Amino acid sequence: KLDHGILTVNQIDMFLKAMPFELTYADDNNQFLYYNNAHDNPDTMLAKRVPEQSGNRLSTVHSSLPEGRMKNVEFVIGVLRNGDKEYVRTIVPGTPADIINTHNYQAMYYPDGSYAGINEIVFNFKPWLDWYLQTTGQRLVGGTGMPMPPTGAPSGNVDGSNSSVDAISGASA
Repeated sequence: KLDHGILTVNQIDMFLKAMPFELTYADDNNQFLYYNNAHDNPDTMLAKRVPEQSGNRLSTVHSSLPEGRMKNVEFVIGVLRNGDKEYVRTIVPGTPADIINTHNYQAMYYPDGSYAGINEIVFNFKPWLDWYLQTTGQRLVGGTGMPMPPTGAPSGNVDGSNSSVDAISGASA
């Protein structure tokens, strides 16, 4: 039962497929359960997924990643599972100039407040940014900040604690 509305399962499926971004969901046991399969060819996706991955462990879904990138995955899962952060946002480096590959990982919770999994939204931010700048007449100017690090999120906490608690196995902390 939805908390608001009267959508059918077919309407929910159409609604999710029509989203202008890629959506994924992994549950509290680190099982990859859903993505909005609006692409016939996974190579056209920013976060490539195929139907056969549904139901797999996140460690299996990400098994082809280099070790450094897998540590980033473990970090994200760990800080969200442990409640250290409500969300983690990343920009994937090394994409063509016409793509700003943005990933937003959001912790989800059951009604009792316990961790329910991760909702991931992936999209090319560039068209949205270009539209905004054109619509408002604003422009981006150079900044003095550091360029984005090539590896994304750090692989641990500043305080020395380990946020990747069972990020691969899915066992609770």
